[in-house]
Amino acid sequence: MKFWQSLAFVEMDQMVELAQFCEEAGFHGVSYGDHLVTTKDQVDEYLYRDSGNIFWNPETHWPDPWVLTAALAQATTTLHFLSTIYILPLRDPLNAAKALSTAAYLSGDRVTLGAGVGWQKAEFEMVGQDFHTRGKRADEMLDIIPQLMTGGMTEYHGEHYDLSPVQMSPGTRKPLPIMIGGYAPAAMRRACRFDGWMATSHEEAEIYPLLDTLNGIRQEQGSAGKPFDIWTGIKNPVDGTHQRLAEAGVTMVNGTNFLDQDGRTALSGIDDKKRRIEAFAQQFIHKSTS
Repeated sequence: MKFWQSLAFVEMDQMVELAQFCEEAGFHGVSYGDHLVTTKDQVDEYLYRDSGNIFWNPETHWPDPWVLTAALAQATTTLHFLSTIYILPLRDPLNAAKALSTAAYLSGDRVTLGAGVGWQKAEFEMVGQDFHTRGKRADEMLDIIPQLMTGGMTEYHGEHYDLSPVQMSPGTRKPLPIMIGGYAPAAMRRACRFDGWMATSHEEAEIYPLLDTLNGIRQEQGSAGKPFDIWTGIKNPVDGTHQRLAEAGVTMVNGTNFLDQDGRTALSGIDDKKRRIEAFAQQFIHKSTS
């Protein structure tokens, strides 16, 4: 089991120190999310919580994940970096590949792309990207980006993107690992084409039916016997939780969170975050390696 710590919603001036702290505490990597902006529609009506409210504040920090990765890579040596999740079809494949390849190169290939198609129509409209074709465009981008990142000449002719032979340098030293987030059957099928699937945060009992669905799709697509990572956050883990998850096929879990008692992000001091990280590491990471 590889333990990750989400730094999503963390204040920018705490990022470097917390990444270093996570590395020292034994975490395999850190992760963070992706939005360009927070819209008023998000604040007023959020479809992914029963309360109808987003769990972050309009003032919550959302740094560019690949600029942040490049910065954190210079302050760490073994820590890995994962986007949870990068909204691919908000961008075009060339700019996305350039940002990813730069971050991967500067980090010594410690980057995993966690990608999704997004859900907020207004965000797509602001940047002139078609919301309704986002799934098909993401599929084409997932074909194009790994080719570009090899550093070799790339040619692509699809429904949405057409590239005459082009080369993007420098290429990465290793292939880019790609994981896909999302619960729709299309998202799970997309994940089975690549290196892994990503959930959000769940109670332990909630994750097993999702794994059953995912494993059924892997069987249908003939990918059940191939190496495959599964990432999730688990609410309120106890001794034995991660062992049971590993037996069910989960390979990557998130550590603690920085939410308040109402389940919302709260601006807090770095010492409070360090205490939560250290407590998780002592209870779960150090015990699993002792």
